[in-house]
Order: sequence, then structure tokens, then C-alpha cells
Amino acid sequence: MGFFETVTPAEMRAGQLLTFWTMIVTMFVGYVPPLRPYAHRIRLTAAAVYLLGALGFAVYFVAFR
Repeated sequence: MGFFETVTPAEMRAGQLLTFWTMIVTMFVGYVPPLRPYAHRIRLTAAAVYLLGALGFAVYFVAFR
């Protein structure tokens, strides 16, 4: 059985939303004037959240499916 046969459409949509919003934050945080001094930290945090989410997604399906 393949990986994509065990993932439901709702779970795939959740992964897509995580990826989409992380990309939006990473790309556009520097355009918000009050956030410019913190843009680098926010980008690093968004990247960390993305990586943890992807890792959690993979571990969940390996361990519980």
C-alpha cells in the first residue's frame, strides 16, 4: 500500500494549508513596516514551524497508519 493511499483528502488539505500560509508569511513579512526589524526572526520561525509540521505529518503516518 502506498503512502498516498492512506492519506485522506482532509489531511492532504491540512498539509496544503500549512505549506501555503508558511510560504505567505515567509515571503511577505518584510513588507509590513512594523515587522521589518523582526522579519528575519519571523522567517526563521515560520521555516521551523513548516519543518516541524512536515516532520510531524510524516511521523504521524508512519507511526499511526
